[in-house]
Amino acid sequence: MSLLDTSIEFLKGVGTKRAELLNKELGIFSYRDLLEYYPFRYVDKTQYHKCNAISPEDALIQVKGKLGKIQISGRPPKQRMVAEFIDDSGTIDLVWFKGIRFIKPTLKPDTEYVAFGRPNFFNGRINIAHADLAEFNAEEEMLNAKLQPIYSTTEN
Repeated sequence: MSLLDTSIEFLKGVGTKRAELLNKELGIFSYRDLLEYYPFRYVDKTQYHKCNAISPEDALIQVKGKLGKIQISGRPPKQRMVAEFIDDSGTIDLVWFKGIRFIKPTLKPDTEYVAFGRPNFFNGRINIAHADLAEFNAEEEMLNAKLQPIYSTTEN
């Protein structure tokens, strides 16, 4: 028996319970299975799109800019928050329908952010619903700018 055939439960940090979950949910039983668990696609986070060049046909995009006006409309549970996202070419909307009370306090107007997500077209404007939003940090961006793997996962 080779090292690659060793049960996943003996890998540091996995243990019996997590090994059972990996076995049941993802079919990972050994070190070999883990090494051969490949991503089903990659996301390109090496490039930034300009707001005026985004199309609803784009799969996933990344933009860099600042937040402008932030508005909340409607009443719970039909509430939504829209933040204007501005770069030097134009604006798009970032929209949230859930988690508004947690997200709103973290948003800082006039702070540079990187937004990542799937663009949509609604009411004559491009928007990204529930964008992955992070404050821009040039050093971190250089380290994180890459093709990022996307793996199949489960609820558990």
